[in-house]
Amino acid sequence: MKNRILIASFLFVAAVAFAADPSAPGPLAVSREEYTFGDTAFFPTNFPGPVEVTASVHFPTGLPGGPYPLIVFLHGRHATCFVGGAAFLEWPCVSPRLPIPSYQGYDYISQVLASHGYIIVSISANGINARDNFVFDLGANARAELIQHHLDLWNQFNTAGGAPFGTRFVGKVDLTRVGTMGHSRGGEGVVRHFLLNVSAGSPYGVRAVYPLAPVDFNRSVANNVSLAVMLPYCDGDVADLQGVHFYDDARYRVAGDPTAKHNVLVMGANHNFFNTVWTPGSSNSFPGAADDWNAFVPGGRSDPHCGVVKGNQRLTPEQQRAVGLAYIAGFFRNYIGGEDFAAQFTGDVRATPSQTFVMYQAPDLLTTRRDVNRLLTAADLSTDTLGGDVTQSGITPYELCGGEAPQPRFCLPFERNSRQPHTTPSARSRTTRGLSQLQAGWTSTAAFIENDLPRGTRDVSAFHVLQFRASVNFADLRNPVGLPQNLDVVLTDRRNRSASVRVSDVSGALYYPPGEVIHVPKVLLNTIRVPLTGFGAIDLTDVVSVRFNFDRTGSGALLISDIAFAN
Repeated sequence: MKNRILIASFLFVAAVAFAADPSAPGPLAVSREEYTFGDTAFFPTNFPGPVEVTASVHFPTGLPGGPYPLIVFLHGRHATCFVGGAAFLEWPCVSPRLPIPSYQGYDYISQVLASHGYIIVSISANGINARDNFVFDLGANARAELIQHHLDLWNQFNTAGGAPFGTRFVGKVDLTRVGTMGHSRGGEGVVRHFLLNVSAGSPYGVRAVYPLAPVDFNRSVANNVSLAVMLPYCDGDVADLQGVHFYDDARYRVAGDPTAKHNVLVMGANHNFFNTVWTPGSSNSFPGAADDWNAFVPGGRSDPHCGVVKGNQRLTPEQQRAVGLAYIAGFFRNYIGGEDFAAQFTGDVRATPSQTFVMYQAPDLLTTRRDVNRLLTAADLSTDTLGGDVTQSGITPYELCGGEAPQPRFCLPFERNSRQPHTTPSARSRTTRGLSQLQAGWTSTAAFIENDLPRGTRDVSAFHVLQFRASVNFADLRNPVGLPQNLDVVLTDRRNRSASVRVSDVSGALYYPPGEVIHVPKVLLNTIRVPLTGFGAIDLTDVVSVRFNFDRTGSGALLISDIAFAN
C-alpha cells in the first residue's frame, strides 16, 4: 500500500502563532564585513595541513551600546574549490580554481540575529574539509580548535583591538555570552568545541550549542549547556539522522544538569537547503550545490514524501530556510539573549510552516522535572524511577530494546539503520549503544500500562505537563499503514478519582512515519506533552498513578521512553 499521507493534515490540532516571531527583523541596522588572515594561517593539532582563518561578521551598525553576545557559525563538509561549473576538494585552491564560500550560506540568519543586537561570526573551514578524512576523528577536533582560535581573535578584538578592525570592537563583545551553531560535520564540531572550551577552563562563556543536521561520528556528549539539535527528515547526506544521539546521550548522563535539551525534527526538509551556497538556484549558489535527497538517494525522487512526485511533502528551499531561521534565531535569542521563546522548543508553540516535531528534556532540577519512568533497564518494567510499581495488561511485546546490553541493540532488527536513528551506530564509536526504548504492542482496547507514584512524589501541582516520548513502530503490522495512532493518558488521585486526556487532542506526534524509499520511513521518538489542566477536578497534589490506556484503536505498536512531569 502506498503511504501517501499528508503530514500537514494531522501534524497539529491547531495552528498556534508565536507571541513574537523570532525570525522577524529587529530594530537595528546591520553591517557586514569579512576578515581573513590567509589560507594557511592556522595549524590544528595533529592535522595533516594548515587551514584558513576567514570569516564573515554581521553586527549592529555603529555598535551603539553593547557589549553584544557573540554567536559563531560553522559550515559542514562541502566541496572547497571551483572553476566554471566544476567543484573540487583540495586546499589551498590551485589556480585558476577559487574557494567556495560555504561560510556565506547562513547570511540570512546572521542578518536577523544582528538586527536584534548580536555579533555573528560565520567561519570558513575549507582547509579542514579537504583533509578531514585522513584523521581518525574525521576532523572533529580540528573544527573545535578552529572555533577556539577565532574566539581568541575576538578576545583580542574586544580588549586591545587589532587588524583588520582596529579598535572598533574594543569593549563591544560579551564573551561571557557565546553561542555556536554547526551544520553537518560542523554540528559535531560545535559539540566538540564546547568540550574543548570546558577542558581549557571555560575561557569563553559558551551557553548554547546548536548542531544542525549534524554527524555524530565520535559520540561526544555536551552537558551543562543548552542544546538544540535540528534533524531534516529527508536528509540525503546524513540519511541516518545520527545527530539525534547528541540529544539522547545527554539526557541522564549528568545528574542535576540545569540546562534544557531539545531536538527539532523538520518534515520535508533536506540536508543542504539550510545553506544558500549549497542550494541550487539560489542567488549565491556555487558548483556542488544539490538537492541532496534527490541527488544522493537511489530512487529518492520517487518517494511520496521526500521525492519530487506530485503531492509530496518536501519543503521548498525558502520554506526550509524559514523553519531554520525561526528555530535558530529563537534558540539563541532565548538562551543567549534572555528573551522568552522557550515554548517554541517544548512543542507548546509551533513554527510556521507547521512541519516540525520536538523532543524536550527539561533541566534536571526539582522545580522543572520529575522523572516517572526513564525506561533504561529491565528493572524499569516492574518498578519505575520513583520507586512505584509498574503494571500492564494486554501488552506484547513488553520489553526494552536499543539500550545497553542485554537489550537487543536494534528495535527494528530487520530494518536499515537509517530507518531507526536512535540506535544507528557511529563511525568512530561503533560499540556505543543507543536509546533504550519500550516496545509495546496491543490487540485489545483493554490494554494498559500503569506507573504508580509512591508517597512523597505525588504532589505534581507545581508542574505544567505530563510528557513522554513515543513513535509509531511502522515495522509492526498491527499499525495500519498511513494512519496515526492514539491512546488515553489517565491520572488517578488518592481518592480514586480519574481523568483522562486523548493524545490526539494535544499532539500529532503519533503519526505513521511517511516514506517508502531506502531511508524512510523513520522511527523518531518525539515528545508528547499533556497539559495537567486537562485532567479536570482530580487532586494534583495527590496523584497516585499515571496510566496509558490503549483504548482508542483496536491494535497497534509504539516505542516509548522518558515519562516525566515537567515545566
